[in-house]
Amino acid sequence: MNAHAQPHDVVPNRAPAPLLRAVQACFIAYAVFHIYTSLFGMLEPLSQRGLFIGGGIGFVYFGLAADRWRRAPLAAIGDIALGLAGAYGGLYVTLHADRLMDIMNDLTPMDMAMGVMTILVALEAARRTIGLSLPVMAVISLCFYLLGNQVIGGNWRPPRVSYETAISTLYASTGGLFGLLSDIGTRVVAIYVVMGSLLMALGAGDVFMRAATLVAGRAYGGPAKVAVVTSALFGTISGSAVANVMSVGSITIPTMIRAGYRKAFAAGIEATASAGGQIMPPVMGAGAFIMAELLNIPYTTIAAAAAIPAVLYFSAIYFSIDCYARDNDLMPIPREEVPRVRDVFLSLDALVAFGPLVLLVWLLALDYTPTFAGGAATLSLIAAAALVRVIVCLRERRAPAQEARRFLVQLWDGLADGGKSVVVIAALLATASLLVTVLSATGLGVKFSQLLLSFSGEHLVGVLLVAAGLCIILGMDVPTTASYLLTASVVAPVLIKLGLAPLTAHLYIFYFAILSAITPPVCASVYAAATIAGENFWTVAGQALRIAGAVFLIPFMMVYRPELTMNGSVLWILYSVVICWTMVVAISGASIGFLLGPLGWPERLFLYAAAAALFYPSPYADAVGVAMIGLFLVIRRIRRPARRLA
Repeated sequence: MNAHAQPHDVVPNRAPAPLLRAVQACFIAYAVFHIYTSLFGMLEPLSQRGLFIGGGIGFVYFGLAADRWRRAPLAAIGDIALGLAGAYGGLYVTLHADRLMDIMNDLTPMDMAMGVMTILVALEAARRTIGLSLPVMAVISLCFYLLGNQVIGGNWRPPRVSYETAISTLYASTGGLFGLLSDIGTRVVAIYVVMGSLLMALGAGDVFMRAATLVAGRAYGGPAKVAVVTSALFGTISGSAVANVMSVGSITIPTMIRAGYRKAFAAGIEATASAGGQIMPPVMGAGAFIMAELLNIPYTTIAAAAAIPAVLYFSAIYFSIDCYARDNDLMPIPREEVPRVRDVFLSLDALVAFGPLVLLVWLLALDYTPTFAGGAATLSLIAAAALVRVIVCLRERRAPAQEARRFLVQLWDGLADGGKSVVVIAALLATASLLVTVLSATGLGVKFSQLLLSFSGEHLVGVLLVAAGLCIILGMDVPTTASYLLTASVVAPVLIKLGLAPLTAHLYIFYFAILSAITPPVCASVYAAATIAGENFWTVAGQALRIAGAVFLIPFMMVYRPELTMNGSVLWILYSVVICWTMVVAISGASIGFLLGPLGWPERLFLYAAAAALFYPSPYADAVGVAMIGLFLVIRRIRRPARRLA
């Protein structure tokens, strides 16, 4: 499987029907397990995490076996054997949790063998699903952990460890494979991934599309703006830029092309908008929940802090589209094709789409745990969908058996898709856990932090630039969550030491981890969008960067204008929002080459200079930037009548 394979690629419909149904049943059981534990309580920590990691690794291989069954049956049988090994590796920890947690007991040869086997199988599962980058880094770190004391000298020399100690740390404890990341995955991430898959399977996608059309359809360049709003709604649920592009982009990109947008620009819009869904409250995918656990703060605090940067992100894309549409005279969607408010928000389908999200936000606001809130929202989603089917049967006199069958098929598909997604996340978190554990056990993370401080001269700007570069580089071939976790473990302590608030430091890193999805040379969401549009990858990448010009400055603005993360008085928050919004408009117009009319290069450079002044965190610079924007607008207004006469 290639580096950009997604959860939905794990089981293509190539296997015999019985095998395919059996694999789907495994995924469904995995999803139902997490729904049950989120509502009725977790097992003991090591037991819960053992089932999460073991089931995830095992079911990954079962899906791969179904994929290869017709082409290479012997290889598929090998995958099944690896899946059974991985599943038993997790189950073994669950069955022997009490003994393994007793620090007075020594590991048996069987414990050692199971540990080695499970680690190797987990690394291979990650390689098969998310590519080489993360597993290779994990293997290098493990070699450093086990052999570094013998081959490395000086300050970088790690402490000596025995193989028994290593297996105890990496496998037979609530660390390593079954450490904090696995805990976050099984308690928080899994249930929200399952809920997102169920939302899409039970019809929420159509509601989101209609809502986006209602909100943005009548604006200039309506189809592209509808795509932005839809991608934001989908992205906050899915938490995956590539999955967002493949699901939403298959509809929005052809629609934009038919409306007159160039293929590369349409694909660039979808790639950029899909990546931003992960910072859009109220759900923000999986990354925000991991951040909440790492920082030990309520998720609602993170959602509130991320709200304004998310609005600025999508404002940048929105204004780029508006400038492009006006320059190319791309009209809004016809009024008769825009749905009415009551057809969107007062329909039965709206109960399925928005009801669980409202319940989720309400429970989180009441300080219920994210685990319980996610489980309750998921259960309410299933109940709402079933209720809607009953009402439809009564209202439209449909055959109950037919409607029940349709509902069960949708529920089956949603749970299967949710399980598929979670097993890939389990393989990812298992590998990332190994790497993070080694960084902590060897002190390597601290040494890298010290190196970063010395390299940057302990200047905040230098560390910020290095952190941005690391996030983009690490995120080129791994999902956002992995890029964020790895960079946060090394860079976040440095940023905090230099005076940043912990939440701001982590949001900054998380933001650039997201932007890696649209940054060449390896950007999975751009590749997916280019494939749908039938356009050259590099052309689409260039358009994505053009559309997202201002987006790359927003993380720096969060640092130097903390009011954007809800840190300050209401007046200062409003002031910072206006300044940053003005900067976004200026950069969007300059990047596209249109703002109240076509722009030549002197005018575009003037706007870039005004944006640079607004970017600098000083009231005097703000005054200069606003004055330059005002002067630009006055000149454009004066010249406009003359152009019309000509």
